[in-house]
This record gives sequence, C-alpha cells and structure tokens, in this order.
Amino acid sequence: MDPSALMASGAVPSSVLCCIVVGLSLLRVIVPLLDEALALIPHHTVFSPMPSFPLPFVWNLLTAHFFENHWLKAALVAPWVVALARMLEKFWSLRSFWAHICFTVTSSSIVVFFVQVGRVHYFEEVRPFFAPICGCSGLVVALAVGLRHAYPFEALPLLPRAWGLQCQHLPFALAAVFTVLGLLIPASIPEWPFPPLALFFGWVHLRYVMWFQYAQAYGDHSPEFLFAAMFPRPLRPLVSIIGSLAHNVASCIMPNYIKLRDVDGMLGQMLLYDPVQARSSELGGVSPPEQAVGVNTKEYDARRAKALALLDDNIASLLAPGARRAPIAPPPKAEKKKTAEELVMEVLREDSVDLGNVLETPLGDVDPQFLDEKNL
Repeated sequence: MDPSALMASGAVPSSVLCCIVVGLSLLRVIVPLLDEALALIPHHTVFSPMPSFPLPFVWNLLTAHFFENHWLKAALVAPWVVALARMLEKFWSLRSFWAHICFTVTSSSIVVFFVQVGRVHYFEEVRPFFAPICGCSGLVVALAVGLRHAYPFEALPLLPRAWGLQCQHLPFALAAVFTVLGLLIPASIPEWPFPPLALFFGWVHLRYVMWFQYAQAYGDHSPEFLFAAMFPRPLRPLVSIIGSLAHNVASCIMPNYIKLRDVDGMLGQMLLYDPVQARSSELGGVSPPEQAVGVNTKEYDARRAKALALLDDNIASLLAPGARRAPIAPPPKAEKKKTAEELVMEVLREDSVDLGNVLETPLGDVDPQFLDEKNL
C-alpha cells in the first residue's frame, strides 16, 4: 500500500507502535508461553522447538523488542514510545521509520545472539542459550537516536522544560540508565544489552545507511553527527579515538561502503528536513521540495550567473561619475540666545538712533512705551 494512503487512513507509526507494545505485553501477561514464540531465545533461533514446524524462529530477533515481560514495565515504556514516535513521524516517511527501527533492533539482537552462543561454546553456560530475552528498551533508544538527529535542541517530551534537557541528551541517558539498572537487577531487566547496542546501530543506520532524499545521498556524513557527539563532552575525546580506529578498520575491510563524502557544498552540511512533504515520500528518508537545487545543477549555475550580473551592474552604477553623492552639508549652528540689552542695541541700530547717548543710559531708564512699540 502507498505510504501516503496509510497516513490518510490514520495508520501513523505512533499509533501502530502503541498498539503493538501494549497488545503484545498484555497478551504475554495472559499467555506467558508467548516468550517461546516471540522472545529472543538463542536455541529457538537456531533449532525449531516444534517438530511439526521445522523452521527456526529467526523472527524473534525482531519481535523480542516489541513487548515487555511485565505489565508495569509496559506501562512505563509505552508513553515514551508514543511520544518519541509521534515527533519522528512528522519528518520521516513510513519506510524510513520502520527501516530505522528494524535495522537497529535486529542488529542489536544479532550481537546479543552471538554473545549468548559464545558463552555456551567457550564457557559451557547452558542456561543463557535457553533464557528468553524481551523488552522495549532497545526500541526506545532507537527512537531516541532518530530524535537526536531530527530535533537535537528540542526540549524532551513528557518532562518539564525548566529542567533544560534536550533531545540530544536522551539517547545516552536512556542507554546509561537501562544498562546500570540491568547490571544491578538483571532478573528484572534481562534485555539490558539492547540499549547500548541500539545506541550504536541506530547511529550507524543514520550515518551510513539511511537514504536522505533532500541531499540525494545515503547517510548523514556531517561532522555534527559523529558518534562522539552522542556522548557527554567529558567522554567525547575517548569515544573519538575509539570511533576513529573503528572507522579506519571498517574502511579497510569495506572501502566501497564505509566511505565518507567530501565535505563540499550541501553534502557536507547538516542534513535538514522538509516536514511538509517528508511523510508523503515513497523513497524513504527525508523529502525535499519539488526540485532541490544542488551545487552542480544547471539551475544553480543560472542563479549564480544572474546574481553576479546584478552585482556587476550595482558596482558599475555606484562607480559612475554622475552617481557620486554631493557632500553632506554640516548642520546649521544653533544661534546664541540674545540678552535684552543686545536686542535693544540691535533695534536702535536699525532706527539710526544715536548710540552714544543710549550707551550711557541704563536699561532701566528706557521709556517703556518705546520698548512696546519695538515689541521688546
């Protein structure tokens, strides 16, 4: 079905995720045997537990992230799933949204699966091979990583704005909280390895795999989205060293795939979103306007030539001889306020009065009628 048709019918990702998480969690409370079919059990991923169904349950690598093993955990996680998904669905298409979630949680499950198999093979620990693992913590961290990319400076939902917490702080905070709680109470949070792995694989998907329609490129290779930027500032130097070593090793193994674009033009800048058309895109990623103007397109060259021509015309008009402005005259000086004696002397000069006698006459002896006639 067309993604735009799904959007028009109301099948938005936040509603779908809420129904999946709440429905499967309630079903698990009623039917505990749901773990055998949907939870990550390494034995079931390799060998089928049902003789009548010989195929291994490989889907549990994905489904283990969409329900909780306790109703209280589901009640705490479901509001965060809905809030984060509702913010992401404004920018991401259906294909991009589900591709990001599926890639992140499945990659996390694959790593956990191989770790459990390694424990059985090298340490002969049989119990982890049959222990079910399920939980939505990896799903929440995957959504938080996408939110970190789309809304880095937006205030966190469901929390007071006065705390000053932003979306860029959420992925590491969630991963750290889930990991610490899992190490302290592993029986209550057996899925604690999922959050740190989801933090990494969510970043990998946005950095190298996700298709950004606006830039016509795979992955956000801008320096603002380094893996070290996901961590607090005191930890970034150490994470940068580890990330550089990992990137160099991956580049040697897969030189054609793990390759950053040159920081040139719009591809070297932070990738932006168009919320008006993002959800109606069928290609996934972020939708552009009708025609994105890149640095190598004909429209860009035409606009640049037109701008240079206008600039040359403006410079020529300013340098023309007749276009020079006349010097600005200084403002007139304010006249000094004259005293009464100076005004009388000026009037007497205009009336050709003998100044010799007037100068000897005090101002108080002047005839008042004379002053009235002169408007003094």
